[in-house]
Parts: sequence; structure tokens; C-alpha cells
Amino acid sequence: MGQRAVTASAVFVAVLATAAAIYLVDQGYRPPISAAPPVTPEIRRFDLYLHAFEVGDRPVYHWMPPTLVVNAGDPVMLRVINADPDSAHGFALGAFNLAVPSIPPGQATTLRFRATRPGVYHFGCALTGCAADHASQVGQLVVLGDTPP
Repeated sequence: MGQRAVTASAVFVAVLATAAAIYLVDQGYRPPISAAPPVTPEIRRFDLYLHAFEVGDRPVYHWMPPTLVVNAGDPVMLRVINADPDSAHGFALGAFNLAVPSIPPGQATTLRFRATRPGVYHFGCALTGCAADHASQVGQLVVLGDTPP
């Protein structure tokens, strides 16, 4: 075997070894997993109070908590409590077709729905004329994430 044949054989073996090494590395490579784990829908339960308090000599009403946060796809169980001892109030979350026209003073009602779409949605009192600040009785539902499949 001549010098040229030995050199050609050595080059062939080196190319073959490099190709095999690239193949083995490629087979072992996995793209990195996202830092955030996938979101699994879970039941979210909230108690939402409509509070009344005095500012000076006038009553003010507000939702407590004023913001609810869930993930897209979560089933939500929302207990709406009218903590105003003097007058009825309602509840409406129009984006999810939820409405309770009137909740008597000190009473509660429970609503169930699935937060299907990400976004920020406003809720408020559905009983027009319940108080002077009726238009200010608003809160928000924040739905995080992507739309579930």
C-alpha cells in the first residue's frame, strides 16, 4: 500500500469519525424547555364583597378585592357578597355573560364560569340607581395566558 493510499484511508476514517460524533451529539440534543411550566387549569374560588363605607357624610361603595386574577382555562367559582347593610346591589361581568340583577343587603350569590379568553374585563354593579356612585362600582378580572386548546 502506497503512502497516498494510507493518507486517503486516514482522511476517510477521520471524516467517518467526525460524522459519527455529529450524529451522536445530534441524537442527544433536546431543545431547552421553557422556563415557565405549562399552566394547568385549576378551580379558582373567590369571595367578592361590595363594601360600603362613609367618606365625610356620603357613602362610598367598592369591590373587595378590586382585581381578580386567573389563568385562561380556569374554572372560576365566584361568591358575590353584598356587604351593604342598607341597600341591594347587583353584579355583572358582561364579557362572560354573567349578571345578577339584585342581591339583597347582607346576602350572597355564587356564580360559576370558565375564564376562556385572556384579557382584562371589567365587572360592576348591575342594579342601576343603587347609589349615587353606581358608575364607580367597578372592578376587574384579569385572565392571564394563552387561549387553551
